[in-house]
Amino acid sequence: MLKSLSSRTVAPEAAKVADTADLRYLAARQFSAQWRAVMLAMADELFENFSAQEAWGFYRQIGLRVSRSVSLPPVKTLDELEASLNVVLAEMDWGYVSLALADSAIAIRHRAYPGQHLEDASGHWRRAFSALLEGVYTVWLQSQGGRPEMTATHREGASDDVLEFSYGL
Repeated sequence: MLKSLSSRTVAPEAAKVADTADLRYLAARQFSAQWRAVMLAMADELFENFSAQEAWGFYRQIGLRVSRSVSLPPVKTLDELEASLNVVLAEMDWGYVSLALADSAIAIRHRAYPGQHLEDASGHWRRAFSALLEGVYTVWLQSQGGRPEMTATHREGASDDVLEFSYGL
């Protein structure tokens, strides 16, 4: 899969945009007020009452289920994969990604995720959504020809405005 998608080696960086009141407003609108308090409370509850591994596994499993109900069309290049992912993510109001090949893996940089600019002092929502995306990206990329043992893995250390993942072995 990685060889067939190797049309480029470096992903263009999304334009860096300053954090403004307007961006915070738009990010809050993206994360439905109807479910915002429930989703934040659920993340807090799971991460505070179960081990981090159990809570992470729960959200990852939710991501696996979500990805099975939202499929990607087959693609042949990394550019096509990125475009396809961004169409689906836009439909879900889940932000956008940039992709690059890195060390026999696909590096995924996810920006503008729901709730990104909301108060999350515990960091539980960021971890919950990262785990969910691990599941989603695992299935979506396996559906593009990835081997069953290949998974998406969240990478710590990213800045506040991006979630980073690696898909490969």
